[in-house]
Amino acid sequence: MNLKQKQRVGRAIASTILSCAALSLAVVDKAQAAVLTYNFQVAENGGSGFFKFKNSSLARIGTEEISVFEGRFNTSITATFSSPYELQGKEFYDLAGATALFFQGEFRGLRARGSDSSTREINFPGDELVGPYYTRYDGGASWSMDTDGLQIPDNRWRSLFWGFNEVLITTGTGSQIIDRGAGRSLQSVRVSYNLVDTAEPIPEPITFAGTALALAGLSWLKSQKKKAV
Repeated sequence: MNLKQKQRVGRAIASTILSCAALSLAVVDKAQAAVLTYNFQVAENGGSGFFKFKNSSLARIGTEEISVFEGRFNTSITATFSSPYELQGKEFYDLAGATALFFQGEFRGLRARGSDSSTREINFPGDELVGPYYTRYDGGASWSMDTDGLQIPDNRWRSLFWGFNEVLITTGTGSQIIDRGAGRSLQSVRVSYNLVDTAEPIPEPITFAGTALALAGLSWLKSQKKKAV
């Protein structure tokens, strides 16, 4: 191999090494994207909870959405009612799949919704004249939270909550009564957020491999330059 061929091979190797180094740095930057954990509180004793998401896909341009991968909402807006209905609904709502909303990279609020239902039926044997009859209790609940004013630069944007629960009573005669007094209703209630943790995940194995390859390559280039001198 003559001198020109050696130089061409050297340049090709150098180009490959630099490309690997650039790719490695890009992967490291992405792998070190933070996992953010927020606590939130719904005013008027509407409930509280937390949620987590990764900000690796955040471009910090305009309005953006990121899916929540873990979260929990504890609230009384469920189909759980004590005596006299004894209806047992959810203990809490799973927020995985909810949406974290951003504008210019700044967190604005959460978009989520949920529902719950629970049924209890009491049967009575009756008699020959009346026949069997029953009373059925259907507990239902529904809620949602969203954020308006996403593109307003100051603090005029708001995150709001709506929710209600009630019991529908149906008798064997076909009559129905909706008991809203047993539940509660919340309309346009403010939601507040608090960032409680920013965790840096451990880089993936490919990140370590790419970094090691880049460093080894740069070391080889340095040794080749010394030989040339």
